[in-house]
Amino acid sequence: MTDDVSALTVRPARHDDQPTLEAWSSREPVAWVDRARLSAELGTRNYRYEWSWIAERGDRPVGRALWWGSENAERPVTLDCLLVAESEPRPDGVGAALIRAGIADFGAGPELEFNVDVDVRWTQNPAAVEAVEWRSRAAHAGGFTRSTERFSFARTDSTPRPPRPRRLGFRPGTDDEFRTLFAAVAPGSLDAHTLAMVAEQGVDALADDDLQFYLSLPGSRDAWRIATLADGTTVGFTIATRTAYDASISYLGVLPEHRGRGFVDELLAQMVHLHHDDGEQRIVGTTDAANAPMAAAFGRAGFETTRVRIVHAR
Repeated sequence: MTDDVSALTVRPARHDDQPTLEAWSSREPVAWVDRARLSAELGTRNYRYEWSWIAERGDRPVGRALWWGSENAERPVTLDCLLVAESEPRPDGVGAALIRAGIADFGAGPELEFNVDVDVRWTQNPAAVEAVEWRSRAAHAGGFTRSTERFSFARTDSTPRPPRPRRLGFRPGTDDEFRTLFAAVAPGSLDAHTLAMVAEQGVDALADDDLQFYLSLPGSRDAWRIATLADGTTVGFTIATRTAYDASISYLGVLPEHRGRGFVDELLAQMVHLHHDDGEQRIVGTTDAANAPMAAAFGRAGFETTRVRIVHAR
């Protein structure tokens, strides 16, 4: 595609573009994909040439967009890295053109996201603020409609574990039971994705989407658990699975009528013990910056904040 205003050409990469894709570097205080990671994940098919986009002026590359997906996926899910040449006076315009091209090619589904990772103190760094802001302008001009700031957490098995749950038992559950629970924990949620999806499509669509998404993650479905009191009353549930790289606190939910009684700590502790008992040395998790109770629970469970992620979604 060509932008007549800026004389910019945007195209998917070819196999012979590997040197061009790998030649990029960045001095911006934003996480980016370097040559080693790109090369490694082209090999695993998490990055692919047809998912990588190049913006050019004439024969000069001025922008690169790398989309990530699972190795057996038909389309990517995340724009992982958006870089624009320092010589470009309007990086947001180049970035928006790259994003529009990718969304148009992959299909404008709601699962597509653009993640920008920065240091936890990024707002105190003018260069980081500018790097985040031009990418945010590009995201919205390119087709993403909602932005959320999230905190990323991690802990290792060298950190003392939280106490095991005292009041709760845990049992397996069927997909239908978990679908019902996804819907049941939505009222009062502080999660931006949950709030937006319920408002736009309803709680049933949210439950269907959540179930399919968490079933698609790496890790064992057998680790999903429903939390109950001694009398069998359901309090909430846990989904301890994986990201592409680490053991993960993928989801925990407390039913509205049981909130405010400290059950979040027991659910989180259960997942910490499950992962470490399985030999996992590192566990990660995320929560929206607006979800202060969940962030505090991560802290009590021995997690440290590792980064801030700006998530642009559709």
